[in-house]
Amino acid sequence: MNKLQILLKITGSIMALVGSWGCGMWLAARRRRRIELLREMEQILIFLYGEIEYAAVDVAELFQILAGKMCYFGSFFEELCRQFQGIEQETLYDLWKKAIAGSRLAEGMDKEDVALWQEVGMQLGTLERKTQLQTLQVLRERLHRQALEAEAEYKAQARVYRLTGVTGGIFMVILLL
Repeated sequence: MNKLQILLKITGSIMALVGSWGCGMWLAARRRRRIELLREMEQILIFLYGEIEYAAVDVAELFQILAGKMCYFGSFFEELCRQFQGIEQETLYDLWKKAIAGSRLAEGMDKEDVALWQEVGMQLGTLERKTQLQTLQVLRERLHRQALEAEAEYKAQARVYRLTGVTGGIFMVILLL
C-alpha cells in the first residue's frame, strides 16, 4: 500500500468516527432541548396565570409581551399575534393550532408535549376567570411532571446516545481498516 492509500484510510476512519460521535451528541442535545422547551412552557403558564389573575390584560397584549420575553416560543407568539390581529372569525384555539402547526417547536417535543401545549390553547380564554386559573394551574402541574420525567429520561439516555455514537464509530473504523 502506498502512502496516499494509508492517508485516505486514516482520513476516512477519522471522519467516520467523528460523524458517528456527532450523531450521538446530536441525539443527546435533542433530548436536552426538549427539557428546555418544557421549562419555558412552564414559565409561560406561570406568566399567563399571573397576568390573568392580577392584571386582567387582553389576550393580544399577553401574546405581544410573551413574544418579546420568550426564547424558544417568541416566534410562536409573534405568529399568533399576527394571526390574532388579522382574522376575527376564527377562535383562539383554531389560531393556536395553526401557530403550532406552522412552528418548528413541535420537532423538539414529544407527542404528549404537543398535546399539552394544544390543551393550553384550548383552555385559554374560553372559561370564566376563576376556572381558567384553576385549569392553568392543573396544566402547569402536568407540565412540571413531564419536565421531571424528561430530565430523568435525559440522564438515562444521553450517556447511552454518546457512547453508542462513539462505539459505532470505532466499529466502522475497524471495518474500514
